[in-house]
Amino acid sequence: MSVVKISELKNHLSYYLRQVQRGQPVLVADRHRVIARIDAAGDLPSEQGEDGQWLSDLERRGIVRRGTGRLPRGWLGRRPQVKADVVAALLDERQEGR
Repeated sequence: MSVVKISELKNHLSYYLRQVQRGQPVLVADRHRVIARIDAAGDLPSEQGEDGQWLSDLERRGIVRRGTGRLPRGWLGRRPQVKADVVAALLDERQEGR
């Protein structure tokens, strides 16, 4: 955990934000007195459940990027036409032990 003066934080903000992104909290000091703590946003209690924490961890590590908008209306169009009976094929595989 880093303790950093306000002026140092202002001058090197990107560096300290990368540290926070990597999971290292930063303490901000004013005249040798800690006045604030900067933590990764994924650690906030608003992330509910294991899925939210797992997704936040993946995002923090740069593996995934969450979407910022909505899908366009009708993005799928209509249901895809499948000529095979997928359920029957799955049941056949289970019976054959594959």
